[in-house]
Amino acid sequence: ENLRFTKGEEKNNVSFARQLAGLGDIYINDAFSVSHRTHASLTRLPRLLPSYAGIQFEKELINLNRILHAQKKPFVIILGGAKASDKIPVIQHFLSRATTFLLAGVPANTFLKAKGLDIGKSIVEKPMMASAKKLLKSEKIILPLDFVVHEDQILDIGSMSVELFSSYIKKAKTIVWNGPPGIFEDRRFVMGSEEIARAVARAKGFSIVGGGETALLVKKLNLQNRFDFLSTGGGAMLEYLAGKKLPGIQALR
Repeated sequence: ENLRFTKGEEKNNVSFARQLAGLGDIYINDAFSVSHRTHASLTRLPRLLPSYAGIQFEKELINLNRILHAQKKPFVIILGGAKASDKIPVIQHFLSRATTFLLAGVPANTFLKAKGLDIGKSIVEKPMMASAKKLLKSEKIILPLDFVVHEDQILDIGSMSVELFSSYIKKAKTIVWNGPPGIFEDRRFVMGSEEIARAVARAKGFSIVGGGETALLVKKLNLQNRFDFLSTGGGAMLEYLAGKKLPGIQALR
């Protein structure tokens, strides 16, 4: 049902990989979303059988490579969600190539805190603040103007921020979006996420949307067909765009 229920999977155990290899003749990896993990079924098993990338896997690479190597400008990257540690490497990798970075969620909180602003009890990633301070020197970093605050925590962006972000999205010829601006599961904090989703859906530029929560949001709004590509990857997408070599891809090669 789920390979991670077996200890040998996450331990990248060769004996477990051999056990899996005995079940088939050919290996197909069509799970791009987990291919940033060094697990037995992803890195050991492909070396034991004739191995190939699946159709969806191939589509992921074709579309993400377009972002890496053939993006048109203005090139806008929207980063939100509950972590800054996986978003900052993307900013660093694209700093010279992207036109604008629109930050919300915990990435924005971390940058606001690094800027010396009082954000109350809002979640930040303190280990990333030094990197955030360096990146704040760039005029490409755009932070929210207003927020929806509950119990001294920032839980969504406000209407002024939506208007500001939408103005950049409208002009963009290439858009990458990973991570919603707010806790959209709660109707009190859904406005920012819904409005950004609609702004990206309306945009005429080439758009890629990824991340589990972001994909869930656009599917709830029935907008999944309004983007050029909806990536199955969250962490895998971010690591690939940050220039990292994914173990699942390396094993196939």
